[in-house]
Amino acid sequence: MKVKELIEQLQTFDPELVVIQHGYEGGYNVAGSVRTIEIALNVNDEWYYGPHEEYREDEHSGFERAKAVELS
Repeated sequence: MKVKELIEQLQTFDPELVVIQHGYEGGYNVAGSVRTIEIALNVNDEWYYGPHEEYREDEHSGFERAKAVELS
C-alpha cells in the first residue's frame, strides 16, 4: 500500500476514530507516531517474520532498499 492509497482509505472514516496496531504478543496498541524509514526488501524467509527489515548497512548491503512510512 502506498501513502496515496492509505489517505484515500482513511478519508472514508470518522476522523475521531483511534488508530491502533497489533501488540507484540497480542492485544492492540494505540498508534502514536508516523516516521519515514528505509527498509531492506525481502530479507526474511521465515513465515513468522514480516518479509522486510529496517535497513542496516552492516546486515542488508546486498538487498534492495526502499523508503517506507511506519505507523507505531
